[in-house]
Amino acid sequence: TNNDQRFAIVSEFAKNGSIAELKTKYIESNGAIHDKMNPTVRSKIFFGVAATMKQLHKHNAIYRVLRLENVVLDDNLEPKLLHCIFQKFITDPKKMMGGIGLIFAQAPEVFNGEHETYSFPVDVYAYAFFLYCMFTNQIKISGQSIERMPSIKLMFKINSGIRLDRPVNIPDHYWELIEKCWQGDYAKRPTFDEIVEILKDDKYALEEFGMKTDLKILH
Repeated sequence: TNNDQRFAIVSEFAKNGSIAELKTKYIESNGAIHDKMNPTVRSKIFFGVAATMKQLHKHNAIYRVLRLENVVLDDNLEPKLLHCIFQKFITDPKKMMGGIGLIFAQAPEVFNGEHETYSFPVDVYAYAFFLYCMFTNQIKISGQSIERMPSIKLMFKINSGIRLDRPVNIPDHYWELIEKCWQGDYAKRPTFDEIVEILKDDKYALEEFGMKTDLKILH
């Protein structure tokens, strides 16, 4: 009928799928399952996602749901962000309201009631949790799994400045970057332009589970 409105989102097929499952198996096996997830691929993912977000923000677009499930690997084992219905061009900052996505990955300004709107820093905040989740399969806050915590309690903790517990395998420099990105004061978070420059330092090339990043491939 004339009133029947339907739409479809068509994306390039990524046969390697979402990085979420690949990451889970990689961490569970302590790097034994590493044909599609290894230090080189992971270092490319960290940089590639940041570089993609930089381009989105350059075009005045905000992603709002940056999470492992929305990142896939192409044939070259390089990351691509899935098109998302929650992605939005910022034409009127005053209309950017309402929480979207995982509660623990939402910036405090989205739901703390002190701000009427939000902008690009919410994606930077989400990137901190993206990095965090790439290093662990157990997400905890104050020693408790977030899966067993009521949403209201989790929101209260985040809004009060409490962040997720640090997993033992996160390198110091990555933890420092995470802490910069999930600061409560959105004005103090780095931009993706700055994050991309930070990640160009070879110290961010991962070494884990007895394996090293192939710098030639990464570069």
